[in-house]
Amino acid sequence: MANQDIGPVRNILCVFPRYAPSFGTFEYAYGLTDGIRAFMPPQGLLVIAAVLPGHWRVRFIDENLAPASANEFAWADAVLVSGMHIQRRQINDICARAHAAGRVAALGGPSVSSCPDYYPAFDYLHVGELGDATDELIERLARDVAPPQRQVVLTTRERRDMTAFPLPAYELLPLSRYFIGSIQFSSGCPYQCEFCDIPGLYGRNPRLKAPEQITAELDKLLAAGLIGSVYFVDDNFIGNRRAVQELLPHLIDWQKRNGYALQFACEATLNIARRPDILAQMREAYFTTIFCGIETPDHDALKAMAKSHNLMVPILDSVATLNGYGMEVVSGIILGLDTDTPNSGESILDFIEQSQIPMLTINLLQALPRTPLWDRLARENRLVDDPGRDSNVDFRLPYDQVVAMWRSCMARAYEPDRLFARFEHQARATYPNRLKPPNSRQRLSWPNLKRGLTMLAKILWQVGLRGDYRAAFWAFAWPKLKQGDIERVIAVGLVAHHLILFARGAASGRQTASYYSTRLREASVPAE
Repeated sequence: MANQDIGPVRNILCVFPRYAPSFGTFEYAYGLTDGIRAFMPPQGLLVIAAVLPGHWRVRFIDENLAPASANEFAWADAVLVSGMHIQRRQINDICARAHAAGRVAALGGPSVSSCPDYYPAFDYLHVGELGDATDELIERLARDVAPPQRQVVLTTRERRDMTAFPLPAYELLPLSRYFIGSIQFSSGCPYQCEFCDIPGLYGRNPRLKAPEQITAELDKLLAAGLIGSVYFVDDNFIGNRRAVQELLPHLIDWQKRNGYALQFACEATLNIARRPDILAQMREAYFTTIFCGIETPDHDALKAMAKSHNLMVPILDSVATLNGYGMEVVSGIILGLDTDTPNSGESILDFIEQSQIPMLTINLLQALPRTPLWDRLARENRLVDDPGRDSNVDFRLPYDQVVAMWRSCMARAYEPDRLFARFEHQARATYPNRLKPPNSRQRLSWPNLKRGLTMLAKILWQVGLRGDYRAAFWAFAWPKLKQGDIERVIAVGLVAHHLILFARGAASGRQTASYYSTRLREASVPAE
């Protein structure tokens, strides 16, 4: 196996590139915490770090926490990098710094697996998932860490079974500096939504870890200092329903053994609302948040994008069902669809009002390589290569009109009174339906209490006393504080602060209208 102690000792520097500030990574909330500096630990590169031979020395730098220093590049024999399309500029910058230090650089992950041509400067490209290409890369580095004469592309032909994955190297990172933890149970999704690249990258038949692996990873996350919540990063948590039903009893038992030390969140298709058996078990396992790609309330648009499974149950009924099991819904929404009209923005705002979903990630449509959408738009000559735009799609509506619609939606949806009203709805219709965890020693540990008190003090000072939306905050928070529901004030206060400030930047044009946009993404988040 590639992780046996083969060859001489190597110094390996794993570097994960920085994300630019975005709606979904909560940068504006970090100033209200006890030192959180990044959203989620990079799952894939942590697995690669764990696969390396045990006698190799490994350092892990997540540049969302701090940049890799010149001394760290000088220490390394080789630099390993992974990332997504949105990090392309930062990925290439890491390669340049590695080469400036005279070090060989290797790149893997979803972006290079989809578009190897984006990265001509890297010495090694690892295309595909963990498998025989990984073994070959390790063997090459064991033999020689001098840069090859020309770029070497290693493509996975035989993927490693996920039951043979090692525990991610969580110990290499300060997990207490992250907003939320991460864990992966499955890879792949059975659906073929037009805009999604997951089936093309990872297949339609989800590959799975064993339940015992997941509980072992949870043990390691706790031991490494994680506090708060863990997000299952599976592209569709219920991609294999039978497997999820086998996993959930293990999660329930783990929570009971560990005093419900962590809350769980996941991403799933909206048709999960048709499975009360799964939802009941998720509630018992202390799942509290579920991201659903609703995309649009327009039924014709959902059919056009091959997402008819969102219509198996009326969308509002599905949201209410999930709320009934104590799960707050987070939704993805897309603007710029071919079916959009000048009234689509108002339709989305009406949907937000009816659904009472507090957080919706509203983005402009972006065509990703290796998707049916990319192929269709290429045939129609509607792909646009313009770094001044927030989308690479030539919309049916005028581009400026779509961007203006997005800005209006963001401004109105996240106006403080409206946002806190939606959270108040959750306080009545969702939160009371959650499992009531015991006041265990794990939940009442000193790190938990210290973090909570620090966050509460900062929220009350920066938002409750100094904030310009403090009236809306107090209308929500004061009744909760009188009831002793401090946890709710902290959780909502953090999230709402980020949403409100990001939306203001969006309305003024300071924020980009797509998660995938590269326009002006280097702007920093202002200190609060």
